[in-house]
Amino acid sequence: MQNAQNSLTVPIILWGNKCPTHCVSSILISRRQDFLVTGSHDGQICLWQLKNGSFKATPTMLFVGHSRAVTCLAWLTPADNSFVSSSEAGEMCLWDLEDSSCKEATVVPYVHTHIQAYQLVGRRTGQLFCNGYYPDILVYDVFSLQLLFRLISKINPDWITSTIIMKPPGTPDDVVVGLTVGGAMKVWTIQPDFKSQGREVIFENESKQLAVQGAWTLKSCPTFPRTMLIVSPKAWHIYDAGDFSLLCTTNPPDDTQWSSGDFLNTEQVVIYGSNGSAYLFRLPLNSVADSQHFRRTISSTGTGNIPAVLFGVMKVPNATPLACEPAWTIFRSPKSTGQYPFRVENYIVRGDARGRILVWAIPEYTKEELTTITDGKAAVPEHTPMETTDMDTEWDRLTRRLPGLIDRAEFEDGGALKITSSLYAPIHGRMFLGMEDGAIIMLPALQKLSTQLFIGKKPSDMPVYRFLRGHEGKVTALLYPNQDDQRYDPGMLISGGIDFTVRVWDLYQCQLQHTFVCQAGEILQLITPPSGCNARVLHSICSIASDHSVALLSLKERKAIMMASRHVFPIQAVKWRPVDDFLLVQCTDGTVYVWQMETGHLDRVVQGGAAEDVMRAVDEEFGEGNGNGFANDVGGNTTLQLFRAIKHRNMDAVRQAAKTGLKNLGGNAAGGGANDGWSKTFFGHPLTVQPVRSSPLDQENHLLLFDVEALVLQLLQEENRTDLISDIGKNTPRTDGKPAEWRSSSTIPGSASSAATSAADQYHSKPPQKQIAFATEGMSMTVEVAQLLVSLLYAWGLDPEMDRLCVEKLGMLQPKQAVNYGIISKSGYMTLLLPTSIHRKSIELPQPQERIRDMLATITRGHWSISNTLTTVHLVALVSVANTLMNIQNATFHSDYEKRRKLHRRLMRMDTKAGQGSGPAPELTQGLGGGYSTSEAAQTFTEQQAQIKQTWSQLTAMHCVLLSERLGYENFKPPDVEVMLRRWQDRCLEIRTASQALILSELRRMGGSGRRHLIEQWAMYLPNFTANESAPLSEMRSASAASNAIPDTPASEQLSNEDEDFEELQHEPTVSDPSLPSLYSVEYRKKQSTAIILLGIIGAEFGPETQLSVSRSPSIDAMKAKQETMSVTDPVIRQVAKALSHIVINPDERLQPFSSLRRSAVDLLGRGFLAWEPFVDIAQILLSLLRLTLDGDRQVTIPTGVPLTPAQDMARAARHALEMLASVRPPVFITVMNTEIARHNSLVQSAQTLNVNLNNATIVRAKEELLRILDMLINKHPQSVADLIVEAVEIVIHSLDPGRIKTHGLVELFPPVGRFPMIAFCKQNRRIAVGSKKGGVYICELRGVKMQSYGGHAQPVSSCEFSPDGKHLATFSCKEGKLLFWQIGATLFGLGSTQPRCVKTCKAVSVSFQNWPELKDHAEYRMARQRWVSNKDVMVILANGKEERYSL
Repeated sequence: MQNAQNSLTVPIILWGNKCPTHCVSSILISRRQDFLVTGSHDGQICLWQLKNGSFKATPTMLFVGHSRAVTCLAWLTPADNSFVSSSEAGEMCLWDLEDSSCKEATVVPYVHTHIQAYQLVGRRTGQLFCNGYYPDILVYDVFSLQLLFRLISKINPDWITSTIIMKPPGTPDDVVVGLTVGGAMKVWTIQPDFKSQGREVIFENESKQLAVQGAWTLKSCPTFPRTMLIVSPKAWHIYDAGDFSLLCTTNPPDDTQWSSGDFLNTEQVVIYGSNGSAYLFRLPLNSVADSQHFRRTISSTGTGNIPAVLFGVMKVPNATPLACEPAWTIFRSPKSTGQYPFRVENYIVRGDARGRILVWAIPEYTKEELTTITDGKAAVPEHTPMETTDMDTEWDRLTRRLPGLIDRAEFEDGGALKITSSLYAPIHGRMFLGMEDGAIIMLPALQKLSTQLFIGKKPSDMPVYRFLRGHEGKVTALLYPNQDDQRYDPGMLISGGIDFTVRVWDLYQCQLQHTFVCQAGEILQLITPPSGCNARVLHSICSIASDHSVALLSLKERKAIMMASRHVFPIQAVKWRPVDDFLLVQCTDGTVYVWQMETGHLDRVVQGGAAEDVMRAVDEEFGEGNGNGFANDVGGNTTLQLFRAIKHRNMDAVRQAAKTGLKNLGGNAAGGGANDGWSKTFFGHPLTVQPVRSSPLDQENHLLLFDVEALVLQLLQEENRTDLISDIGKNTPRTDGKPAEWRSSSTIPGSASSAATSAADQYHSKPPQKQIAFATEGMSMTVEVAQLLVSLLYAWGLDPEMDRLCVEKLGMLQPKQAVNYGIISKSGYMTLLLPTSIHRKSIELPQPQERIRDMLATITRGHWSISNTLTTVHLVALVSVANTLMNIQNATFHSDYEKRRKLHRRLMRMDTKAGQGSGPAPELTQGLGGGYSTSEAAQTFTEQQAQIKQTWSQLTAMHCVLLSERLGYENFKPPDVEVMLRRWQDRCLEIRTASQALILSELRRMGGSGRRHLIEQWAMYLPNFTANESAPLSEMRSASAASNAIPDTPASEQLSNEDEDFEELQHEPTVSDPSLPSLYSVEYRKKQSTAIILLGIIGAEFGPETQLSVSRSPSIDAMKAKQETMSVTDPVIRQVAKALSHIVINPDERLQPFSSLRRSAVDLLGRGFLAWEPFVDIAQILLSLLRLTLDGDRQVTIPTGVPLTPAQDMARAARHALEMLASVRPPVFITVMNTEIARHNSLVQSAQTLNVNLNNATIVRAKEELLRILDMLINKHPQSVADLIVEAVEIVIHSLDPGRIKTHGLVELFPPVGRFPMIAFCKQNRRIAVGSKKGGVYICELRGVKMQSYGGHAQPVSSCEFSPDGKHLATFSCKEGKLLFWQIGATLFGLGSTQPRCVKTCKAVSVSFQNWPELKDHAEYRMARQRWVSNKDVMVILANGKEERYSL
């Protein structure tokens, strides 16, 4: 599985006043007549909604992701709720209309022109039969899009243009009929027992050459499949499928060619012409299968001589020539809708190059009417469309202004301004717009978005525009070089235009600095050289023009230092080789020109396979992150480059696509590959604005990408005032040769980002006191981005009181109108809402509050009823950002309050450092009105803090728990649990916490029946791990595993990337159900991982409901009671427990050691240990968790705002799981650890003979971790530790240095054991005495390896204490009421010792447990303690204060 950046992104599209072009290439209509799907030559797919059973279509969504034209569409299920699409680039996508997202995507080396979904006999899942520009028929799995088998032609193989799949009556076989482009008819037979495992092939059973050339369509009659329609450009034919005899032939009119066709019924066909008209023909009787004259008129040569009769033409009045042939489909209505004056059975739907949808209704003529037309007594009727819909009309029907970045009404002349290029500088929050008239508009993006999207903005809040004028004609390219590398002046902007010039602008003075005129073509792209080039090139930029030239323009010398202009074909890509001082230019014909940057000489020209090898070598080096290679795509659509980069999660490519501003050259530029790990992770900016357009002629629309992870990290960084770049330099090294871009070392003075610092003076001579022409005052840019995001995602209008608190307390903004959201789904494919699908009206002030609230509620209901995936992403984003703002001292979006809050926090830090309080500063009284003292201001500030925290908490609870109730279940698409599972162990802790809270809330909302349905749905994917697992790990295995443990993670891999999904298991279980996908399917292994985590969560949080084998009982109470207990024979719990333990314990190298799947398994083992305990090996689990804790714990402290590395995150998860496991089962943890210590001690005695390195054993390396967990258990469960006090002391002795114990004592080194009076240590004789719960007395000599047991008491020992001289030991049992004196003998000079023995027994009746009933309220381990008053006398003190003295 490929690695991808695990980022949470919320897209929002800002459409302009002009709709995007949509040149229809394929069309599809649902059987229920509710949806229409059209694919375009630009690669986009549009979803049209048909309302009220009519054909009035409304465009609602745009599916984006295909890089080339969409060639075919096909429904997957009879319900028509999902479809598959294919493009000329070989991309196949499976789209779900209910969720409005892409569920599966793949790229194949074939171009499909026709796809048909069919379910073979004996299969429970469907298959996709594909044909196209290749000689085979490929069969794919309908869900995973994996190739199953091929239908191959061995006789005259040729491209298959069309196929028909049928099930002949009386036979169990399926028959596939294919037509080649050369006119050969081929037949394949698929038997039910055919196994598709291993991609087997099937050869044709029959092949016959027909008298047809260039055939493109093959159709069979729906009612009588024996007759077949074949359409070629020059004629269409009717054949008999029995023996492929020709029955009828008809030629096209002189002004057109046939493109396709279909049957209307057994007697009529419709043939589509290339001129955009459809022709209705009546078949002769010899071609009608149910006629008695069928096949009666066939010549001896087999040529049909009776033509069909034209009886109707479907055409568009006043039609103009189309750029492309239209796409056609037919809709067969089961009954009349009653809306038209005649009974309708069939409809013809056409989509053309202008984005129009035209629908014709085909009436049923009587026999008399048909006879009159066919005999020539009446003219052939021409029918006009009954419905015509196009995007331009739908766009013009909008009654509100679309919230674009620029509005024509804001300018004095009110002219129609077209944006031809745009660039967003996220470091400063500035947007640069290149216009068609040559002007460049500079405006603050965040301030502009606030005024466009939200109500209540004052005229003073309107952004100030600045204009840069100088180009003669439209601006085609923009570049802000400081955004790419800090070596460039932060006050410099570069632009290129259609006037062949490249201009350098001074942003400080808004003036033109220099103009380069050295190329003879329109400037297509401006890029910066990578670091590593020579000093002269580093101060230059690269300009690419439409005259096929590339120029290096020196910003320092103000001249062109290199001109490469010998390219014959348009430039497709530019790549760098700084080590060899080479610039590689790839053209659209595949030729690569290698230029020397220093001298400007052409080194060589490479073609063919060698050119591909050269470019691939540069790509591989750049992929390794060594800085020696760098790629820039020149050809292709900017929008396609953007979505290709999003698809691969290549944030560097996303940033590069933001500044291209290219026109569509028609070339297929190679997209950047996926990032190969966190070694290239780009923690991007919280907000990125990307230009989007379908074709070069469109106006640029803009896509807002909110990176939630980057937003959370920057909020934490700004709040804690940490120098994040230095921390990342230590923990997350970048390998692309660029500094981390979330901190700017060169900042335009006065910009919106208050967190950015200015260090441009080290490179440039710009005076730091210069300011940009305008600046945004108030909050930091990161907080403004958070305000935009939270205000857009909040559910307005559902709770008026909550809305008021959000506006007054939190400073949130109410939306002016519904916005168009986007959904990033599988493989980065994106769904964009069109403005015609949402609320059309805008909220303009003044309005009554009730009216505003109703309109906001309408917007909210539309927002949360779009898609399950959209609901999931928006809830996770909103809750994570809200929790972050609540946790950083209850931040708000009020600028005045934020100033006082930050001032108060800074003063508190100063007071803490000074060690004394100086009271609130006078600035805290600002904004509170007069009459407030500093103490009153501090109290008011504290009250405001509490109110703000409560409001944030209520906002989170509303969206986690109450949203479905407030909206109503009919207006709410619940979050997708499977999507949220991918965030269960997200690398960002705030997103992880929000996802876990939402998952648990959704599972609770489902109730028991919903959770059981999930279990039944996913239980089939659980892997069946056998019980042949090894015995508990011996110390030898632990030692050897530890000695071969994973070494310290290198710097380049410390932030290894994680996939968006859980990685698949390598284990291949045995599944008996043949209808399930192949066990070798990647998709099936992904489902295995999802099933393990999902059922693990249900088992851990709702354990009793995991049982599926509950027998039917007449007593409902008895059934519920049975569900509340865990059954050892429960198969689901057993399978989940085995799977989780296998993932954690299994040392298989194929499983990534710090993967999200393994981290989730560790977390769930700790959460639900009570459920998994009967089925797992506890010793193996504990040792594995300890090992993971030690392997990943490479750094003690993690700077705030820096995400954890996978190793550190695994250590954190394993440590937390150990704490939870030890908390729920303290005796189990203590016993298992004590057993492992005993095994280790036994191995120590024979370590030399076994040649085992015991110093790296897990139980040795985990000493500090054992002490930490034992400390936690003593604080939380002291009685459980007291019950196993002997084993606990052995763990402490093992974890501490014996030499330090002798000199410092046990309590001094580990103070928590001082809470137990039954533990005693004597420095004189260096012994430790412990009284057990069973009454035994254990004495350990530190020079020994094991405690010695001595009997004495029949009840638990309450206290032990050595005499001051160390010669005697007194033990007391409160429940038994007995005190024992032990003699601890020693020889002369302490060189030897004798066995301890009991020398006296005293009855302690007055301090016995029976005489003091109130002692029952005290813990057993605290009932009594001792104190020696002399070497012969000891005092027993009870918990109630009663004392009694005993003498030896």
